[in-house]
Amino acid sequence: MLIPVPTFDNFFNLIQDDLDQLEIKENHGQTNCLIVDKNSPSKYYKAFIVVENSKSKIICEIAFYRSSDTSKYLPRLTFKKIDNKGNIKENDPQKEVIIAFRDSTESLTFWKLIGFLNKFKDIVELGGFENSFSVYSRDKYIKEFESLNEKQKTDEIIALFKKIDIKENDIKSIVFEKRKYTMKAFLFLIKNLNRHNKSSIERYREKYALKSGDEAVWHHFLKNNDWILGLNVDIKFIRDFYDEQKVGIEDSRGSGSPKTDVLGMSDYTTLIELKHCNTKIFKKEKNKGRANTWDFTSDFIEGVSQCLGQKFYLDKSYDSKDFVNSDGQILDKIQTGTIDPKTVFIIGNRASEFPRDMQIDNRTRSETFEIFRRNNRNIDIITFDELFERAYYTVFSEKVPRDWFINDEFEL
Repeated sequence: MLIPVPTFDNFFNLIQDDLDQLEIKENHGQTNCLIVDKNSPSKYYKAFIVVENSKSKIICEIAFYRSSDTSKYLPRLTFKKIDNKGNIKENDPQKEVIIAFRDSTESLTFWKLIGFLNKFKDIVELGGFENSFSVYSRDKYIKEFESLNEKQKTDEIIALFKKIDIKENDIKSIVFEKRKYTMKAFLFLIKNLNRHNKSSIERYREKYALKSGDEAVWHHFLKNNDWILGLNVDIKFIRDFYDEQKVGIEDSRGSGSPKTDVLGMSDYTTLIELKHCNTKIFKKEKNKGRANTWDFTSDFIEGVSQCLGQKFYLDKSYDSKDFVNSDGQILDKIQTGTIDPKTVFIIGNRASEFPRDMQIDNRTRSETFEIFRRNNRNIDIITFDELFERAYYTVFSEKVPRDWFINDEFEL
């Protein structure tokens, strides 16, 4: 029987081949380590192909040196650029030799090699590598990041930015991508698009385990993307938002205090009351006894009345009670006061209920709505589609197409 002759000059292709077919073994004399093929025990590898193209390869040669301290073997990595005949590519002696991994695939291939070496820590010494570094999948990192609270996420991002010295334009690009993603979610929710036999509202509610009702979905979405409110409901920037605040004075049984959806804070308070985008503003049929006008629904009128009540009670109770946010922080009333608090009422979708077209009924509804808003000193009323249009301009610095709501081809 012929005994296979050992070969030691083989290259392992990290790009194509499976690392699970390799193992690292100590030689019989316990003077060195060898990388051996499990399926061909006489086949040993001296180098790994990390990058390969039609003209050249980048290889990583690994030599093992026994540590006098731990008796394990320290791997030493040498990177070389060779041609297809195995000759080292010559460089201009006046220029630096740089071997760069120019895309994510090449970088991941290199880290596959590091992960392979780390699997054999019983004989391979990586100098405390595993205590300082961990091989993380992208999905695992994202899952762990999502489990952090808001402050921890912020601290994590700040630490990351400091480590990689990210530039201001890169930060702007990250914020833009995040807001573009938010605008896409806004578009899906306001159109309530059907995907995989579920509406956008249903999918959002299930994702965040929200209680039933469209209002809960919109409340959660705008609370978690409060820049939409902070930049769009007022010329003045709203610095902070306190969620679901009781604004009145409670009786001895802890009731009797109206609750606002969102209490906005800048130098002075802002009340924000939310319905949802399908709440109707006008009754279906026009009152025949009134020319050139249209009757509002009870949902709309009651919402306006609710806003006026919250405004009145906030003025009355502000000095005598503490306002606490979701993190347990008490509002500093030295920094924020209340004088005739601004009130914002977000309701309905005019693009759906009374679009801007030449139909006489839609024109009548639109004019009735605008007359009411312009003559209402105490409450700013805005529809969800108008909020979307303002947010779109903030993110993209251009006006949204006029037919965006009815145009099925409109995308972000």
